[in-house]
Amino acid sequence: MKSITRTTRRTETEVEHDVSTVLFNVFSASALLIGVWAAACLIGGLVSHGFVGMVRGYITAVTGF
Repeated sequence: MKSITRTTRRTETEVEHDVSTVLFNVFSASALLIGVWAAACLIGGLVSHGFVGMVRGYITAVTGF
């Protein structure tokens, strides 16, 4: 008589690893969006005021004069 042996595999995923991966992706995406927004603002300022105007505005903002 032939006996049948059944083998099962059990795979466990680490929840902490999955959560940290998702959080890393969320923070990376938000950092990318912030960087793109900052670049767009810088380009917009350069187009409307020019390089000299941007430097003058920066110096005025830092010194208050």
